[in-house]
Amino acid sequence: MYPKRPFLKVFLISLLLIYLSNCASNKTKPVTDFEQHFRQGMEYFNKKKWDKAIEHFTLVVINSPGGELADDAQFYIAECYFKRNEYLLAASEYQQLINRYAYSEYVEEAFYKIALSQYKSSPRYQLDQEYSLYALQSFQDFIDTYPQSRFGADAEQKIVEIRSKLARKLFESGKLYRKLQEWKAAIIYFDKVLEIYYDTEWAEKARLEKAYCLIRQRNFDQYDLLFKEILARSSPQTDPNAIEHLRISYRKELRKIEREQRKRAD
Repeated sequence: MYPKRPFLKVFLISLLLIYLSNCASNKTKPVTDFEQHFRQGMEYFNKKKWDKAIEHFTLVVINSPGGELADDAQFYIAECYFKRNEYLLAASEYQQLINRYAYSEYVEEAFYKIALSQYKSSPRYQLDQEYSLYALQSFQDFIDTYPQSRFGADAEQKIVEIRSKLARKLFESGKLYRKLQEWKAAIIYFDKVLEIYYDTEWAEKARLEKAYCLIRQRNFDQYDLLFKEILARSSPQTDPNAIEHLRISYRKELRKIEREQRKRAD
């Protein structure tokens, strides 16, 4: 007996229809309820579930780039990365907000947070200070753009901190050359501190170290001028032992020269 082909054909067609129906039902449905996704994103954000929050905020931004919640979602994507200490990614997302949604109420804070992200990416003073320089410029640009900002005081304080760190890096380099008795190289670094970071606490230390190098170079004319400046700028915080050390070193070097001159005369 041969199978009844009409029934087999109907059976196969039925299977095909069921398969196609399942495929259609499994397709990703377009995102339409953006408010719901934003609310879910905020719920995850408040629970510190950053990955889940980013997922929902991203759905809003991608599927409704011109919607009312798009800039909010973009801001909170950046905030998630910032809270997760991924500062370079955060800075990139804040910049996306500024570029795409110049009208947004979050632009001012995003501008500030870019500088803050660069500041937090900056390592200790011994290492490369590329991000310190970026942050310094970004904070200054922020203050110039938003002089009345509620973030202004913190931006100004961060500028002071960054300048102090950059000054210390130069100062420590000069001090290293001074220990190696490379007086000329040491003075170059101390002069950079005095020229660029004159308003930091490292400027006073740089003057003292430079004065000592001038003594060892026997450049007494410049030393006399600098020592007078040191005394004129002295404050209650000035280390009196450091000043006395300069006086003693100066007298020692003069006596050494006198001995050398007597030997040559004999």
